[in-house]
Amino acid sequence: MRPMTVLSAIVATAALLHAQAADGRNIPSKYPAPLASQTNYTGFGNRVQDVAYGSELNQLFARRQGNMLYIGVTGNLEGNGNAIHFYFDTGRSQSNTFNLTTGCINCSVQGMSGVVFDLNPDYALGVNRFDDGQGNDNIYIDWHDLVGNQSTYLGAVSVGSGEGTVDQGVKAGFDNSNVQGVTDNPNNVGDPATAVNGLEVAIPLSLLGNPRGQIRLFVILTGGADLDDPCRGTYLSNQSLPALNVADPSQQYPNVAWVRCPNPPFDFFPFDFTQLPGDHYVVISLGPEGDVNGDGCVNDSDLLIVLFNFGNSGSGVQGDVNGDGVVNDSDLLVVLFNFGQGC
Repeated sequence: MRPMTVLSAIVATAALLHAQAADGRNIPSKYPAPLASQTNYTGFGNRVQDVAYGSELNQLFARRQGNMLYIGVTGNLEGNGNAIHFYFDTGRSQSNTFNLTTGCINCSVQGMSGVVFDLNPDYALGVNRFDDGQGNDNIYIDWHDLVGNQSTYLGAVSVGSGEGTVDQGVKAGFDNSNVQGVTDNPNNVGDPATAVNGLEVAIPLSLLGNPRGQIRLFVILTGGADLDDPCRGTYLSNQSLPALNVADPSQQYPNVAWVRCPNPPFDFFPFDFTQLPGDHYVVISLGPEGDVNGDGCVNDSDLLIVLFNFGNSGSGVQGDVNGDGVVNDSDLLVVLFNFGQGC
């Protein structure tokens, strides 16, 4: 019966890898419990049936899968240039603000310069959506090194097309079909858990400097940017994960508006997340080295993933534990050396 057990495990592993595609569909089914849930109404419009507009962030999910960090956000993104920002704290920066002056690709990230965060952001991923109404509906993805003051355009993925791969091994998929989740009514916020589709990204850990242990993440929805006016910057929504009102869900906040201008009750100048109660970040545990499937334990499942993909190569290939682009003896040794860690 032992061969059949191994065969069953391999089949189950193959199914898991297939289900982990970053396509933006059925996001909660691919991850552990959500790291954050929305408790504030959306000030950027509610996407409902037969309505084209609306942007919202419902729940945030994350897991490590080998040398990739997968992140899922259920919700919507209107095709008018609205953007979702992912701010990462890997321990590289000692500052809770940044001054990005290069690469106005997704200017809304650059327009966040001077904002004070609860974490110390050292990298940012910006994803914005444009739909020209003529059949060109894409998300555009940018990577920002906030410490090195560098910005890189990674590429575009068609909305609703499933998982796409852009430069530097980043994968992304966006499904805007969600019509549930939070509402635009501060007196009836709705249920964020009812939304299952949205945005997914997969980022090679090497792009984050191969961090160990834990990293912190904050996600926020924005509109456009006005860098020509020193009193404007980027237009911020009231949609973030964790939520703006994470410490007191009974308090409903309106849109932040321009981050560099006073706008009561957000009359900080520039905007300062530390002035709001609660922690506006989640902690992601990367697990022990050799934990290929991200379940916190180096065991048979991780060994099977490496063996199943042995000899495969390419950016982000499953089982590439050391991130050198190929699954080989080196990856197998890492798993074997750490076998039993975290279990």
